[in-house]
Amino acid sequence: MVCFACAVTGDGDGAGALATTGVPASTGAAERLVAVRRKIAQGNAESFVLVGIMGFKPSSSTAIGSSASLYLIVRSGYSPMHTMSSKPGSPQPPGRERTRSAFFSPPVLTATGKIVSDHKVQVVTKVSGQIVALFFEQGDRVEKDQLLARIEDVTYRARRDEAAAQLAKSRARLEYQKISFVRTERLYQQGSAPDIEYADAKRGLKEAEAQVAAEEAALEYGQKLLDYCEVTAPIAGVVLERNVEVGDVVAAEGGRGANANAQFASIADMSKLRVEVDISELDIDRIRQVKSCTIVPDAYKDRRYEGHVLWIDPGADYSKATVQVKVRIKDPDDRLRVEGSAQVTFLPEVETAVAATQTGPILWIPASACLPDPSGQTATVFMALDGRLRRSTVSIGRRVGGQVEVTQGLREGQSIAADGLANLADGQRLPS
Repeated sequence: MVCFACAVTGDGDGAGALATTGVPASTGAAERLVAVRRKIAQGNAESFVLVGIMGFKPSSSTAIGSSASLYLIVRSGYSPMHTMSSKPGSPQPPGRERTRSAFFSPPVLTATGKIVSDHKVQVVTKVSGQIVALFFEQGDRVEKDQLLARIEDVTYRARRDEAAAQLAKSRARLEYQKISFVRTERLYQQGSAPDIEYADAKRGLKEAEAQVAAEEAALEYGQKLLDYCEVTAPIAGVVLERNVEVGDVVAAEGGRGANANAQFASIADMSKLRVEVDISELDIDRIRQVKSCTIVPDAYKDRRYEGHVLWIDPGADYSKATVQVKVRIKDPDDRLRVEGSAQVTFLPEVETAVAATQTGPILWIPASACLPDPSGQTATVFMALDGRLRRSTVSIGRRVGGQVEVTQGLREGQSIAADGLANLADGQRLPS
């Protein structure tokens, strides 16, 4: 999520931030705040979720500056670390920012790509004929070798039977030639048969053997064509499209014509999916440091899938100055759609030593919510306790973008001041 802040001075005027939601700047501060909430409730400001107001108006009871910040979240929710602890749309207590936890650092890059199956095939016919039966519909899940369609097989069955008859005839001739050759060979050895008669008997036997082999091959071919009249699924998966109807005439070599169609359907293996995204050449070096990713399909914004970088194309697209990156989706389910769009958030690699010693969730807070000490190892935060702000010292670690890792001193769900810490004081009362 991206935080958008606007300084509010004097009487709490926030024209800049409120104008973003389409509320006129001439409206009073309180009226504009009500208008913003009304727009959010009505769905007219879908990309904005009001979180809370930080800071206070000047009064005799507070010695704080006359500034405050109105925080809005834009396009919320693309990684666990960027999700507020409370439910979306529920305002936080004024002047507070809840700590958040995640096992991932802030994102390196976010890109949109296309969901693709590793194994997608076109189901085609190997014989020509008219379709007499179909056993599948678009969207069906099929198993390998499952019967999908049947083509009229009268002609192919007749050809198979003819080949079988020819084979029987050739085998009978072969038996005759064997007997004839044995007789001729005996007479030749006794000197009663000339050489030419012996050679002719030997030739006839070899021709009969060859003819039997040819007829066996013809029968096998005819049986294969008959088997091809039953179209089966080459792989297990989901039927993405069906191109034929019962009664259509299909041709094995006809392609996609007006009256002949070799392609029955397309099937995709949904167990191995990936997202193909185009990354700018300027950002590709950052992707090489990525260990894991989060994938959010556009069709289901509330669904998140883990993933990792599968492949970075060694080539580039000169016209677009981009490099294609393939991201493997772990544990895909039926909600994912091949050829659908998905948003990929690339997360930086967490150091092995940190991951090995980490015993609990990693806490991240905005950099504006703490005042680092000169040592860089600790920082000051203001926690909300019993209606007052209390100064507290926490241990900090990595800094990524506008986020700071808190290694000790905070727990998930605690409320802290989000910004303007230089104007806050220990013990300051929070507005009721």
